[in-house]
Amino acid sequence: MQLNIKQRFAVVFIYVALILGLGFYFSGDWKFLIDTNNNLNAVFIATGLALILSTYITEPYFSKPVDVITRWVAIFLFLVGLNSKECLSLYQYWLISCVLFTGSGLLLIFLHGFKKFEKQQRIAVDFICKISRPEIVFTLLYFDIVVSFFRFRPTEYPILIGFGFLLAVNKPIVWVVVFIYSLWSNITSKTDPAKYLGQIIGHESTDLYNVELSSDNPFRQEQLAGKLVYLENVKNGVAGIILSERILLGKKWIQVLSLRDQNQNLISFNIKSLLPLTGEKTIFSKTNAVYFLDIAALDDGVKAVIVTNPLNAQFKRIIGNVWEGSTINKIKFNKLFTDELQKERGIGEGSIIQTEIAGEEVIYQIIDARTDEETLEYKDTHGFTIGTAQKLGKYDAASQELNTVKWLPEIYTPIFLLDPLQIEYNASQFIGKLPNTNYGIPIKNHHELVTHNTAILGILGIGKSCLTFEILQKLLSTTQVKIFCLDLTNQYSKELPKYIDPTLIQTDFSDASLTALKAGNATGVPANPASWGNEALYKTTIQDEIDAFVATDRRVLTINPDLHNVSKAGSQFNITHKIDLTPAEKVRLISERLIVKAHTLGETAEARYLIVFEEAHSLVPEWNSVSNEGDKNATNGTAKVILQGRKYGLGSMVITQRTANISKSILNQCNTIFALRVFDDTGKQFLENYIGSDYSNLLPTLEERHCVVIGKALKLKQPVILELNNMNNIILPPVAEPIVVS
Repeated sequence: MQLNIKQRFAVVFIYVALILGLGFYFSGDWKFLIDTNNNLNAVFIATGLALILSTYITEPYFSKPVDVITRWVAIFLFLVGLNSKECLSLYQYWLISCVLFTGSGLLLIFLHGFKKFEKQQRIAVDFICKISRPEIVFTLLYFDIVVSFFRFRPTEYPILIGFGFLLAVNKPIVWVVVFIYSLWSNITSKTDPAKYLGQIIGHESTDLYNVELSSDNPFRQEQLAGKLVYLENVKNGVAGIILSERILLGKKWIQVLSLRDQNQNLISFNIKSLLPLTGEKTIFSKTNAVYFLDIAALDDGVKAVIVTNPLNAQFKRIIGNVWEGSTINKIKFNKLFTDELQKERGIGEGSIIQTEIAGEEVIYQIIDARTDEETLEYKDTHGFTIGTAQKLGKYDAASQELNTVKWLPEIYTPIFLLDPLQIEYNASQFIGKLPNTNYGIPIKNHHELVTHNTAILGILGIGKSCLTFEILQKLLSTTQVKIFCLDLTNQYSKELPKYIDPTLIQTDFSDASLTALKAGNATGVPANPASWGNEALYKTTIQDEIDAFVATDRRVLTINPDLHNVSKAGSQFNITHKIDLTPAEKVRLISERLIVKAHTLGETAEARYLIVFEEAHSLVPEWNSVSNEGDKNATNGTAKVILQGRKYGLGSMVITQRTANISKSILNQCNTIFALRVFDDTGKQFLENYIGSDYSNLLPTLEERHCVVIGKALKLKQPVILELNNMNNIILPPVAEPIVVS
């Protein structure tokens, strides 16, 4: 049983009183205290008192080699000065032990610092310090003296033997001291030990208090976060809740946040009568005591206010509280959430949290976190985690939009994980939702997806095509746009029918046009470049195919330029061969024919034609990624079309897995960006201009079906991590097979 310093001195006082009482009882006077010829002096003073002082005052916990030397030297001097040496039965053994243990202690002190014998030193020190503990050495010496000097005295012998066992066991005295100390504390203290927690040692704001629990507090080992407490204020109690707890050596520190009602007044009650008070807005506690709150004993009115308080009602969803260093756009928060909540909800980057600004609920998105530590007392530190969250605003379920909320929350304001089931979610109405919530983000202006261009960026197999098909599906249902998909992989002709009615899709140019291109790919004369290849025929074919497609009810035309047999003269003079047009050169010709078609229809703000560049790094490559000058000129021509196309209702959608290899002249025109997982530094650096460094640093760790999105078409004022729709909720239902009746 561990005793504090006051209790140890009390035990020593009781033993000294017993020694004096027994000595006086046996000798009839006090001369035994100074008379070394009296055997009682040897028993009580030399051994009993030494045992008591060593055990409870000088070495209550552990011994050091220096203590061992001091103890055995003291025993040696006692033995040398003993008058009746021949009567002590183990006298020679005690002398040998003195020499042995004193010499061992000196040797170990001398060898200290010699690393060669470090392990052996530790073993030897541990051995001699444990063997030489005062409760072992002085107890043995005590019984040796009693048996040697008093075994033939029928009165003193049994009493001294019993007192020796009392010294050795010592539990009864310790129990008595602890009981009296506890009883005295209860009598002199106004605190209820069944409810008392600790004392307020400081506060960090008007409502946030630091409370210290003493080392002997019975609640020190319990989990206290979330428990209701009250802070004593003369005759009033102010309700609060424990936010966090931390250990400092033998003490525990907790943080208590006082609770407020709807009018932002402290929730106060009369401690004695438990009747609610009114007008209490401050707390000046004389004792600074903190107690557990028994809410069942409160008045119904006060109880209802505490039960419905958001912090108390939603404590299981608490994330932390607003921390120092927060700004208008971002908040820092001290992590308070439990491991259970982490496992249940997968809290991390992208998670949506909520707090209050001037009484108005505002949501934030976690974008970063770091570990830190603070000095609690002297050199003792406490580690903690600080998260960073970007302000998103207030979600308006009616308009399905994030509205701006000005300013920032007060420091230490509680932050909660957003409830994911507050509203219903329909995938057909939204492009995605805030992660782990039902807060959907719709496409606010489908026409601007086209006219102001869109980019979908991410590594292979991360879901770019699925997102593209979903966007095309939504465009066809909300606009009259005609879509031209330039796809070298033939993926669109296979996968699009899962998302779009197959009757609306045309696969490439007509067979007649493709056959004519192949037949018209002629070899000419050396002096006439126009007679080589079929580039001129290809331009006419494109125009005819566009006109024919636009005139039909079909909405999507998939084109694989690699399947078009097109070539041109290999040189300008003395022509001897022809060369095939690259995909980039064919894309330029298609784009130029489209803008000519759009121009004939005049200017408009609505979307007419959309060019989808699948694997855009091959169709519109960056100038340093081209294999010939023709591709460089072709990309510049396509970029010019996209730059001029907006006012005629012509736009583009760029899909690529290699941001570094796509023309930045085209990518810079994209006003709506969907950034999925990206690893390359060039892609991250480019996207940093759109979404900022905080979000670009998250790109390599984005989960499946998650992306960072920002753009004019979505009416987002800042980048947001979105959880994209599940493909199963987007694809068309399977068509039932017709029943054949035999």
